[in-house]
Amino acid sequence: MPITELLVGGLLLGGLYALMACGLNLIFGVMRVINFAHGELMAIGALSTVSLVAGYAFPFWAALILVPLLTAGIGLLMHRLVLQRLAQAPMIMTLLATYAISTILVNGAILTWGGGYRGLPGVLAGSVVLFGVDVSVSRLVAFLVALGTSLAVWWILEKTRFGRAVRSVSQAPELAEISGISIEFVRNATFALGAGMAGLAGVLMAPTFASDPQLGVRFLIKAFAVIIVGGMGSYPGAIAAALLLGIIEVVGGYFTGAVIGSALLFLLMLGVLLVRPRGLLGVGART
Repeated sequence: MPITELLVGGLLLGGLYALMACGLNLIFGVMRVINFAHGELMAIGALSTVSLVAGYAFPFWAALILVPLLTAGIGLLMHRLVLQRLAQAPMIMTLLATYAISTILVNGAILTWGGGYRGLPGVLAGSVVLFGVDVSVSRLVAFLVALGTSLAVWWILEKTRFGRAVRSVSQAPELAEISGISIEFVRNATFALGAGMAGLAGVLMAPTFASDPQLGVRFLIKAFAVIIVGGMGSYPGAIAAALLLGIIEVVGGYFTGAVIGSALLFLLMLGVLLVRPRGLLGVGART
């Protein structure tokens, strides 16, 4: 297999990792909450997409809009009903709370869709030639939408009034409140946005990957590897690390096998933790 094909495949996979990890990192950066239920939101997004497109004949583009709104609503309920009440509690309390919510969501998904695999093999079928490499349309669309969304959210955080409010709440919530910023609104909106990004990742995975209620667990572990390598709380770090780890997984998997290829991600994660604990571009990292 040409190295160009491996690099393109790695970048396409990394785009999905970026969308998943950026939503997770966004929530942590603002609220210092490690959301263990993030993967389940992605799995619900994928399974809901299969139901809408295959079961109710919705067009795929409609799922791109409706499903992220659904998971954003679930995320908003999670925050308002549970996490908002634990805002002043130690981080371990919110971690345990999100783990409990993830267990509830995965069991709810099993009751709703069953424990088997579902997919959309006929959606976004075909391939195109990119840099001399045949690339499936589903993977290319997933990459473009995922990376485009990740960059758009980054732009919002850097260039808009809402983004300035988010940064203020993240860095100095007391000063933000004195300045007239509604901390509750910013945290609710941020959590809903992160949950919506998880749902969108699920929509984009549905045509390419077989979906089941356990899908989120498998991808969440890799998302944690991405944000640890890129730096907890660093949005650009998450994007860069996702693309890097996607390439490492695909290239490593080709030369050493899929199992060892996945293990390489975590070897890199351990190396970064030992050498640079805050990650490559982590908040407060030394330069």
